[in-house]
Amino acid sequence: MLFIAWRLTLNHLLASEMAAIHERNYPVTLAELDRWYPRVPVKENSALVFGKAFARLACRFNPSPVLDEKHGDLTSPDESGVDPCEQPVTGYLGGNGEALTLLHQASEIPRSRFPINLGKLSIMPYPHLAKVVRSAYLLQTDAANHAEDANPELAVLSVNSSFALSRSLAKEPLMRSHLARIESQGITVSSLQHMLNRTGLTDEQLGSLGAALEKADDQRGLARAFIGQRCIGIYGFNRLRDTSDLIALPAGRTRSLNQRLLINAAVFLSSPQYLYDFCGLLQWDELHYLQLMDRYIQTAQTDFPERIAAAQVLRKFLEQQDGLHAFSRGWLRGMNGSRVILKDATVTARLRSARIVIAIERFRISHDHELPQTLAELTPFGSSGVPIDPFDGQPLRYKKLAQGYVVYSVGEKGDGTGSRQDDLAFLMEH
Repeated sequence: MLFIAWRLTLNHLLASEMAAIHERNYPVTLAELDRWYPRVPVKENSALVFGKAFARLACRFNPSPVLDEKHGDLTSPDESGVDPCEQPVTGYLGGNGEALTLLHQASEIPRSRFPINLGKLSIMPYPHLAKVVRSAYLLQTDAANHAEDANPELAVLSVNSSFALSRSLAKEPLMRSHLARIESQGITVSSLQHMLNRTGLTDEQLGSLGAALEKADDQRGLARAFIGQRCIGIYGFNRLRDTSDLIALPAGRTRSLNQRLLINAAVFLSSPQYLYDFCGLLQWDELHYLQLMDRYIQTAQTDFPERIAAAQVLRKFLEQQDGLHAFSRGWLRGMNGSRVILKDATVTARLRSARIVIAIERFRISHDHELPQTLAELTPFGSSGVPIDPFDGQPLRYKKLAQGYVVYSVGEKGDGTGSRQDDLAFLMEH
């Protein structure tokens, strides 16, 4: 009787958890997840044009013509190769000219949904995610090349296109999509830093970049990623139950009742997974998984810096889990949600620092190239004030230098001076 009560209680608790998810209008199954990813009319879908650009990426990214992260320098390798795709800058950009044109065209279309079917689990990474990152590197190199050639208009175009490229993944409810998005955003911020240090921009050009940065600072994407990941986890638990239930399998249904009983008895004695399911531990594990995923989703919806503190609590809690939650513990550690939250905070800090730099540059244009004494003099932020540092909740820091200035976040382990590598600094040397 106790065993039956135990199983019935687990069934009730799981059903209650699923009902609570549905009450919040969140998906539970992969089919629901696919419907939750908003459809976009063909003529309004930038993802279809981005897809055409991806198909025309003639040369793989050569890591040689990249931007030095500290100073934003465009470096060139040895030019002795024959293949134009291996040539620095000119060959790389020339070989991808058609792709660049399409990337710019796609950036003018505001909505996006890539043609993927989330109703069917894909073990392999979706190919468009890697191509988003490849295209971000391409646009980074293109912007740097135009900045070196003193062509700010085209440099701004490439940076804005890169922001639009990362924005195309904003509503895609997958963890891997969110990681590709923030990676491409980091590439774009590096590109912006290089451009601002190399060429002067008009107030209108700076305004367009500021608008792109404000759109990029969208805090809803991380929660979407966890919601999608939860659906994948639920699917995984369902598959585990299916493979443990021999009667439900096609091979099992072809057997007589006596044969099925003997097979189940044999597997019961030899299969830990079958025993795990039979005893209700698999359901208990799934319940544990759903409760922790709910905490991750709630954490992703929490404001900074409380979000980071909650992520650290979750990380420590997961480290202390015992072996009874075998599947949920392994899957959650593999997801590494706390580290994802920190990565997201890091990119957010860089985006916000860049917004402040744009505001400072616009201030300089209207004040005869003088720098503000404090960030309180900046007006574009209005009543909302200077963007906060995700890591400590204080306004982001600003410091004048002998030549130029720096805007920075303390980062995860920074000392708050803007001089250490652990401080996330946006350096302007002019």
